[in-house]
Amino acid sequence: MESLAFAFPLRAGKTEEWRAWIREIVGPRRREYEAFSRKLGLKTQRAYLQHTPQGDQAIIYMEGNDLRRTFHELQMSQDPFAVRLRQRTQDLFGVDLTQTVPGALSQFVFAGPSAQEDEASYQALEGMERLGMISP
Repeated sequence: MESLAFAFPLRAGKTEEWRAWIREIVGPRRREYEAFSRKLGLKTQRAYLQHTPQGDQAIIYMEGNDLRRTFHELQMSQDPFAVRLRQRTQDLFGVDLTQTVPGALSQFVFAGPSAQEDEASYQALEGMERLGMISP
C-alpha cells in the first residue's frame, strides 16, 4: 500500500468555499465520490484544514495500491466527478492537477512505531535488562 500526503495553500478568501465543497462531497455527492475513489483504487482519503500565519492550507492524505496510476486516471479521466475535482482544485488552490506529478507533491520521510510496537519494544528491553543482557 502506498501513501501520499501534501498541503495546498488555499487562495485568499477560499476557506469557506473549500469547506462547502467538502460538505458537498461527503453529503449529496457522496455516492459519486465513493464510486470515483473506487475506480481510482484509493483505499483511504483524509482532508485537514491547517491555519497558519501565511494563510489556510488543506492537508490531503491518501492511500492506494498504485498512486501513480491513480494520478494518471485523475489527470486524464473525463468522468464528470474528475473534471469537477480538477476545476475546483484549480479555483481553490491554483493547482493544475493535469500538470502535477505525484512525486513532486511530497516525499515520505518517517513513520514512528504504533502503540503496540512501542509497547512490545519496551517489554523486550525490560526483559533484556532483567536477564542482565543490557544495563539500564
